[in-house]
Amino acid sequence: MTKALPLLLMTSALLAGCGSGAREAGPVPTATPAVEPTESEPAPSTSEEGETSTGGTQTVTPEIPLVCKPQTGGDEGVFMNLTDVRVGAHEGFDRIVFEFAEPKPNPAGNGGVPHYEIRQAKPPFTQDPSDMPLDVFGDAFVQLVVQGATGYDFDGNPTYTGPRVLTPGFGTLAEAAQAGDFEATLTWVIGLSRPTCWQVQELHDPDRLVIDFHHV
Repeated sequence: MTKALPLLLMTSALLAGCGSGAREAGPVPTATPAVEPTESEPAPSTSEEGETSTGGTQTVTPEIPLVCKPQTGGDEGVFMNLTDVRVGAHEGFDRIVFEFAEPKPNPAGNGGVPHYEIRQAKPPFTQDPSDMPLDVFGDAFVQLVVQGATGYDFDGNPTYTGPRVLTPGFGTLAEAAQAGDFEATLTWVIGLSRPTCWQVQELHDPDRLVIDFHHV
C-alpha cells in the first residue's frame, strides 16, 4: 500500500493538470452570424473591415493613428451611390461603415471612395437643403461630409434604403443621422456619448469608408 500511494498521487496530479488546461482553453469558438457591422479590438493591418449591419461583432482594425483635427480623404472626381450604412460595437471601439457602389454609367468616369471630410462639430444641426432642425443624441459630435455621392440613382430611386437615423446606443457611438443628400453631397452627423478621436479606413471591393471611435 505504501508503494502504491506515490503512484496514485502522481496519476491524480497529471489528471488535475489536464483538466485545468482544458478549462483555460475553453470551448472551440464558433462563427458569429452577421447582424450589423461590428468590429473588435485593433489588429494588424488587413483588408477586411469586420463589421455588421446593425449590431453584430467582428474584429479587424488596422493600426492607424487617432485623429481629432479635421481630416480629409477619398478621391477627387469620383461619383458613387451610397448603398449601405452599418454600425457595430467592438472591444475598445465602435464602428460605422458607409458603403458605396458605382453607378452604371458613371458620369465621373470612375469609382472609388468619394472625397470626404470628417471633423468635430457642435449643435444646432440642420438638414440640407431644407434647414429644418436636426436633433442628434450625444454629448459630443462629429460631422461627415462626402462629396460626389448620393443615395439615389438617376431615376430618383433610392440606392440606400436603410434608416436615415441609427441609434445603436453603444458605449461611444450613440447615434448617427443623415443631415443631407443634396447636389451630390452627403452629410451625416454622428453623436458620441463622450468626446473621442477617430480612425478612418478606406476599403475597396466594395468601396467603403470605415470610421472607428475608440472607447475612453
